[in-house]
Amino acid sequence: MSVRKLTASLIMTLAMLGVGNNRVQAQEYFPAADPFAFDPDFRWFEPIYDADLADMKPKKRANTGWYATYDRLNLYGSRPELADANASETKLDGGWGNRYEVGYMLPGDDTGWQFNWTSLGVNQNFIIAQERLNRFNEQNIGGTGTGGGAAPIDPRFQGDGRFTIPAEDRNFPGTFQRIYYIRDSENVFNFNSYELNKTWRMEPYHYGGILEPLVGFRWMRLSDDNTRQDYSTPNDLDGVPFTTFGNAEQLITDSVITDNEVLTGQVGFRYTKYRDRFTFASDFRVFTGGSLQCATTTRTTDITVFDFGTATAGGVAPGDDVIFNIHRADVPRYQRNEEFVIGFDVRGELNYQLTKMITLRGGFQVIDLATGIWRGGPGPTSGGSAPTGGSQDQDVVMVGGTFGITLNR
Repeated sequence: MSVRKLTASLIMTLAMLGVGNNRVQAQEYFPAADPFAFDPDFRWFEPIYDADLADMKPKKRANTGWYATYDRLNLYGSRPELADANASETKLDGGWGNRYEVGYMLPGDDTGWQFNWTSLGVNQNFIIAQERLNRFNEQNIGGTGTGGGAAPIDPRFQGDGRFTIPAEDRNFPGTFQRIYYIRDSENVFNFNSYELNKTWRMEPYHYGGILEPLVGFRWMRLSDDNTRQDYSTPNDLDGVPFTTFGNAEQLITDSVITDNEVLTGQVGFRYTKYRDRFTFASDFRVFTGGSLQCATTTRTTDITVFDFGTATAGGVAPGDDVIFNIHRADVPRYQRNEEFVIGFDVRGELNYQLTKMITLRGGFQVIDLATGIWRGGPGPTSGGSAPTGGSQDQDVVMVGGTFGITLNR
């Protein structure tokens, strides 16, 4: 071998050793996950075969790298515990929500992080469609015929007592309706949960099950709506002689919004077991912490005065026009409190491996805030009016089914 060739070989060997040493040091000091380690070419829809899954060990089927999941929730929420003997506390009302999950698992260390956002809304009300005083528009009709008599001047009059009301004549303030929808809330709340968890993946058990313990922080927000509405047609309100103008109507809305800011720590685990294309998975979390509560009580009053006279009244021409509107909002009243919270979150799922990266799943979920939730607000107090209040230390249960999709989970 010539001196030139020997020198070139030595230089090449030293260069390769230097590169290899740098790689080892980089792995030593930067044990982070490659953001695209799970699949650099994004082959999400690459098919997978039963033979591949049968020969694959559970350790290999538990993916590493980034993952994401989405689930549609149909959960039933419990009703508030109000200081009312006629309250239906044992009933559950359906609601819809979403669950998003993003995380990653380091390939070598089998540890990672996970973020979870769960939202749910329940909106159960008792609603009555209240016909308003001016539901029939008789202005500009003229004549006296109602079917067999003289023809009316206004062609919109049908001749049989019916009258077509165009949009421009629907004179409810702020809308184009002649009907009040009187609402009494029965079970109305919005729930949001945010989680940040540190996760670990244990070695598979003898029969292939894998346990993933977790420790994390959980922030939950539950906002309860307790609303009562009252519609009336008094002759005299607040000292204003409405009979001078014909007729008047009044809508009173009493509302209590009770916010619960729940801050907790949590521990739990995820257990998975693989069988052919199916994966059985269960999640369990138990959390405890404190609830910061605030109830806001408000009252609004809407008064509308109409003219139904056949002669000029108060200087206003006859018809059913709105003479004036009064909208009054009382100063809100606040009340705060703190409570201890404990609860759990459990869910089970059956997953079906659709492609190499994508899995469809369905299951159930139960979220139980066993203590420390305030719903219904404080109730009526001196100097004001409000719907019937509830306990500051209630429980809330949400239970139902889920259906979703996963990517590289």
